[in-house]
Amino acid sequence: MNKSPVYPGFFLLIFSYIYTLNNFNKQIMKKIYISICALAISASTIAQVSSLKIHPLECSKDLHHDDIVGSNQVTSSNNTSSNTMQNVIWESDFSDPSDWVLDNAIGGGGAFGWTIDAINDGWWSQNGISSSSGGNYAELSNGDATSGTQLLNVTYTMTSSQPIDIAGLLGNNYAYLSFEEFGARFNDLQEVQISTDGVSFTTIADNLNYSVLSQSGGSAYANPTLREINLSSYLNAPGASPSSVWIRYSWTTNYPQSATNPNVWIAYGWYIDDVKIYGAPANNITMYDEVVGGWWVEYLNAGGLGQDYTLYPLEQAQNNPYAFESVIINDGSASQDVTMYVDVLDAASNIVFSANSLSQSLSPSSRDTFICSSFFTPTLTGFYEVRMWSVADSAGAGTVMTYSDTAVKMCGVTDYEYGKDLNSPNGDWRLSRNSGGFEVSATYDIYSDVDLYSVKAYITDWSVPGALVYAVIYEEDISGGDPIPLDQTDDYTIQPGDRDNWISLNFLSPTNLLSGTTYRIAIGGYVHPSDTAGINMSGSGTYSSDGLQDKDDFYGDGQGTWYTISDIPMLRMNFDPASVISAVSDSKQTIFNVYPNPTNGEFVIALDATAKYDITIINVLGQTVISTTTSGMNTSIDLSKFGKGLYTVELKSNSSTYKEKVIVE
Repeated sequence: MNKSPVYPGFFLLIFSYIYTLNNFNKQIMKKIYISICALAISASTIAQVSSLKIHPLECSKDLHHDDIVGSNQVTSSNNTSSNTMQNVIWESDFSDPSDWVLDNAIGGGGAFGWTIDAINDGWWSQNGISSSSGGNYAELSNGDATSGTQLLNVTYTMTSSQPIDIAGLLGNNYAYLSFEEFGARFNDLQEVQISTDGVSFTTIADNLNYSVLSQSGGSAYANPTLREINLSSYLNAPGASPSSVWIRYSWTTNYPQSATNPNVWIAYGWYIDDVKIYGAPANNITMYDEVVGGWWVEYLNAGGLGQDYTLYPLEQAQNNPYAFESVIINDGSASQDVTMYVDVLDAASNIVFSANSLSQSLSPSSRDTFICSSFFTPTLTGFYEVRMWSVADSAGAGTVMTYSDTAVKMCGVTDYEYGKDLNSPNGDWRLSRNSGGFEVSATYDIYSDVDLYSVKAYITDWSVPGALVYAVIYEEDISGGDPIPLDQTDDYTIQPGDRDNWISLNFLSPTNLLSGTTYRIAIGGYVHPSDTAGINMSGSGTYSSDGLQDKDDFYGDGQGTWYTISDIPMLRMNFDPASVISAVSDSKQTIFNVYPNPTNGEFVIALDATAKYDITIINVLGQTVISTTTSGMNTSIDLSKFGKGLYTVELKSNSSTYKEKVIVE
């Protein structure tokens, strides 16, 4: 039967709220140290600590992005063919609604809360879920897409009505939960929970790994989507020896601090069918968090953040070759010896590099990081396809072979361009609004000395022609402080053809980037009532290294506060000398220079001819720190008490204004 989603006319109303929900979208962080193990790996895995500081805050991104769900919370197998669902000990296809207890809070029923039948009660999908069993299914609804039709401040739950006998039917605690689901994500939080006492429930999976479906992109879940969750870590936790479990499906908003706002309670719907608990096979492995940049382990040798770069200049790649790593978990009930393998193919599909990791023994439910024993050093530019997979046998016995799925990554080796985005916009950040200007930034590790000439940025399709943007290059502070500004481009005016396209923001002179140093490139905008500009995002980082600077205290933490973000901005470094500005523009006349530059704070403004000018020294936040006038041909300035950073020296007469940049180190 055809069960494709439909979009009634009033569904379009949902999109009118997207840009008003700026404070409800995505967590950004400042002012505490972050490690990657907190996001993606178990405590036993080697963790990297970033020097950036973070703290929880709801940011103003426009409901376009995925959040990251920690894989220590969810183990959803991607090699479902190896899980044959042998030894099913409990299942429900919802033919008997009494298998479940529905808690629909106030109101409930029909278009509100959970229902179990073969009738679609919601507004979004005409026919519900195309499950394997057909017939009855569970459905979650909360009004329709019209604002104000939703029930607010509610949690809807559906819980297995009777304890499920794990010990008696399974004989061990190595088990999987599987189910089929359909739906889409907006503001809602869909959670799968488990209890061993019927009272306290623990979340074991959620929907935050799915993209947000909005006018800016995203998609519905595949109809149906098979979810498989390894329960072993919960059933075999220290001190745990449960004989029974309860399963719960819970729905609420992802923005509980905004429970009185009806817009955060809009839901497409959630459909569940064919729930099973079955014994884990003896031999099964899952590989995830595959990287080619080498930041699980290899960053310790290479230095820097060791990020995954999609575009890698040849000189950088030759000085820091591709390192291949992944995390592998033993999802089986027997110990297994595991090896990871890698093939690199060129554009003609020829294998140009092969490697494997050392074999490691994994006990049931354990996981570890695997790294290939040799690295790939490209000799030619071009695109390469990386294939990664893992093989296990039964603890060295060699009698049972188990294979993971094959992960495929594309890597571009370039002459000059350095990037880590996926070249496919899936969200955005506002750079300018009527109450504040922002800078969005991306970090890059430098492994070979090189000159930076420009920054490439992908401008959103909703940016307003005439809006002003600029680029900045920062050096990361190894002591953990805020990034140190090195240079800033002149303002760039957005043109109609720049929207949904790449632009180049050129520095007046190149900045020499030093090997072994981490730098940050940023694009910024200004406070303006109507001239809005934005930068697209593409992909999510496994840990937060990119950032946002609140220049005008939009969030109330002070001007210039830095936050980290998990999404990857579409910002690239450009080392191409052809992008340098060869001559001074008509709008800039050189009638003075500053020296020394860079300086420790003291410098001289030297005029080409004797004249009187008003002098204004402005910091990167746009604040005036010094106002004075010229005193002859040479005027001494002391900025040492204002701290390190990039400053603008502005000379103004009755008819003209002249500017130069000075760096205080």
